[in-house]
Amino acid sequence: MSPLKPDLVPLIVCPVCHSDLRVEVTRRARVEIEEGSLNCTKCGALYPIRCGIPRFVTSDLYVRSFSAEWNIFSRTQLDHGRFGYTRETFIKLVGMKPEMVHGIILEAGCGMGRFLDVVSRSPRATIVGFDLSLAVEAAYKNVGGRPNVHIVQADIVQPPFRVEGFDLVYSLGVLHHTNNPKEAFLKLVPLLKRRGEIAIWVYHKYRRPPLSDFYRIFTSRMPWSMVLGICRFLSKLHRLQERCRYLLVLIPTSTLSDSERRILDTFDWYSPKYQFKFTKGEVIDWFKQAGLHQIQILSNPVSIKGKK
Repeated sequence: MSPLKPDLVPLIVCPVCHSDLRVEVTRRARVEIEEGSLNCTKCGALYPIRCGIPRFVTSDLYVRSFSAEWNIFSRTQLDHGRFGYTRETFIKLVGMKPEMVHGIILEAGCGMGRFLDVVSRSPRATIVGFDLSLAVEAAYKNVGGRPNVHIVQADIVQPPFRVEGFDLVYSLGVLHHTNNPKEAFLKLVPLLKRRGEIAIWVYHKYRRPPLSDFYRIFTSRMPWSMVLGICRFLSKLHRLQERCRYLLVLIPTSTLSDSERRILDTFDWYSPKYQFKFTKGEVIDWFKQAGLHQIQILSNPVSIKGKK
């Protein structure tokens, strides 16, 4: 693992008043900062640096299931080797190969760092990943040691980043888990440089909602550990569901062949507090309201990209 790198500091500001931050160091490893604080030069707010990660929130609020999820399944979605599922997913959802990404990049909702992993392989990219949950701990272990990767714990509706600081902002499978997805999206747009691009992917609104939406009324209120236990049990029905498709309709679960990924995906469906779904038209309206142009609908039903 690598502590906070000094070249992150010019990219971050106080999330309350958007003023510059002054670094106070408690423990340093060479030029990098392991422990300390970021102090606002205007309003006096103080944000701790713990385990090399700046913390702009005091808790993981409504995303505790994700804190658990991405620390339990901390390496499940990482690609093994140069090419893999996460790389192909990034291409589909962002419309470019990760190795072609360049400039200063922001990932809103980095989880355990699966996309940070593939994007940071580009020698021309500096990438900042942030998340509200304690998934930042897993992301830090997975990719925090790379010289072009920075990890921050922060809230998407109060982002601690400099306006017009990033060439590309992307948020894949995250906004629909916030309490106000449109507001969260609109908070990201000002962070783009002029001619910068933003790409998002959100869940698609089905014509006929699956029964999982009904079950979530109950599972989203359960302790995450209980939901995880249920998902582990349901994953064992995989072979039976293959023989009886009606069972899959009655008890919707992931159909992935790998058991760990199947448990992870099913838990990801049933555990979050918020899980909104949208049509393409609704999300395109967000982009238009934000003044973005060259709006593209990518391969996934609600994967959309635009330019500032």
